[in-house]
Amino acid sequence: MRPDNAASGALRIIPVGPDAAEAACTVIRQSITHCCALDHGHDPTILMAWLANKTPENLTAWISAPGAAAWGAYRGDTMVGFALLARPTLALCYVVPEALHQGVGRGLLQHVEAHAGGVGLEALGLESTRTAEAFYRRHGYVPHGAVQTWAGLQAQPMRKVL
Repeated sequence: MRPDNAASGALRIIPVGPDAAEAACTVIRQSITHCCALDHGHDPTILMAWLANKTPENLTAWISAPGAAAWGAYRGDTMVGFALLARPTLALCYVVPEALHQGVGRGLLQHVEAHAGGVGLEALGLESTRTAEAFYRRHGYVPHGAVQTWAGLQAQPMRKVL
């Protein structure tokens, strides 16, 4: 008997709706807190400002917004990554610490890019943290504008022609 993908722990990336907002919020908050130390330097003031709008209520609204599309990366029943396209911008792409460097971010990015191309977008923009900039560069994104600063955080606008 062959194990099914969900039971075997294989990665599944699927479109998600507002009902996934709580799980997505958990993924985002874990990723920011534990994976993005280069950006927040464990400064509680910076971290609190970054996390302030990362709530299930806001995620529900963002996922439900006109033109938005979201994906969850799952191992079994557990969400380990989340991405949100708010046309024409990759607004969110986060992976939990224990799933880093396992293809989760790459898989999410591929789904977002395929969808964006399928709905007629010619390019995809994003604002990268310092932590994620090398990841995006490896996937064809290039700086597109001056570094932005907010609440002690830096974001590099980036763009990829699809």
